[in-house]
Amino acid sequence: MKKIEAVIPHARLERAFAALKELNLGGITYFESKGTGEIPRPQMHSGRGTGTYTPEFNVNSTVMVIVSDSMADKVIDKILESTSTGLKGEGKIFVSDVEDVVDIGTKKRGESTI
Repeated sequence: MKKIEAVIPHARLERAFAALKELNLGGITYFESKGTGEIPRPQMHSGRGTGTYTPEFNVNSTVMVIVSDSMADKVIDKILESTSTGLKGEGKIFVSDVEDVVDIGTKKRGESTI
């Protein structure tokens, strides 16, 4: 099994969800994250619009899925198709091995739980 974690711009989260739904995955976890990278941070207006500032971090979303080894490349391709415009700094996809999975409710273990 593989754990795929994709850090993408928050504005592209819905596109990623729609693309991943096409694969009928068992579940998707996401959370908001912040970080710095190649994409310049936007100028923000403060107060009554009289001042501006540049935030220290970009707002991103991290999408996480656990899939069988045979599905990993399909998931990565869907994320790339739905979120990439070809510009540098649009995020990262991390892939790691998962040794075991335990379903808390049913107490089942292994790939059948995903």
